[in-house]
Amino acid sequence: MQRRYWRWLWIWVGVLVAGCGQVWSSDGAPPQTRDPTLPLFGYTLLPPTLTPAIRPNHTATPFVTVDGSVIVSPGVLFLAVSPPACYETPVGSLVCLGQVHNTLDMPIEHVIVGVQLLAPDGIPLVTGQTAAARTLIPAGLAGPYRVLFEEVPEDYAGAYAFIEAGQVAQDVERRYASLALSDMAGDFTSEQVEVTLTVHNDSPAQVEQITVTVTLLDDGGQVTGFRQVALDDNRRLEPGESLDLAIKVIPQGATTAAFDAFVEGYLSPN
Repeated sequence: MQRRYWRWLWIWVGVLVAGCGQVWSSDGAPPQTRDPTLPLFGYTLLPPTLTPAIRPNHTATPFVTVDGSVIVSPGVLFLAVSPPACYETPVGSLVCLGQVHNTLDMPIEHVIVGVQLLAPDGIPLVTGQTAAARTLIPAGLAGPYRVLFEEVPEDYAGAYAFIEAGQVAQDVERRYASLALSDMAGDFTSEQVEVTLTVHNDSPAQVEQITVTVTLLDDGGQVTGFRQVALDDNRRLEPGESLDLAIKVIPQGATTAAFDAFVEGYLSPN
């Protein structure tokens, strides 16, 4: 029987950070932190004061292959992005969190998300962008995003998220490792969530560049924080090897009640 290797790696976090995994809820009281700013757009109703004529109008970017050719009709290659939950930080900045959902029947990679801060009448005040925290989003799954604005505009009233770009993933089995998570558990306290889990290498080859992401969620599935941890560049997992991790995440939302987790890695060329 192949020997099973266990090693504990404890990771501490003192700032906000940013899932394919089962969602786990705590039986204890959720952390008490600041309420998010409600979005004006996304899947919510528009407020009566918003002028429809000047609502931001973004066209979803078609997803293309690495050689630049569209492999299916561009009209159906759109992702869904959840409306951002935005939180003011103690230093006066604004962090906006949400998730990208792959509703397609094919994996998507290198997704870029844009977030606009809006005035009460819908006029865009400032735009930021970021890469989704999940490099490869398999069909039917989701990955978080985080956009940080250095300051809150004077007339800020809400936020709107949209997809700027992405690609249909090619040769997934030859590039990305087959990694699995198990034994996931969360300890919810008033100031943080500690998640313990085990990473398994189910690939037939050595795996490198391993990254684990934990996303915190409220009862409605809205993101309240996330943490992404990249293991040391020299840390690799052999076929069949396992690794235990404990990751601490500080939530931004006042109603954090569950978490989601996923792991990514690449097949070693050697």
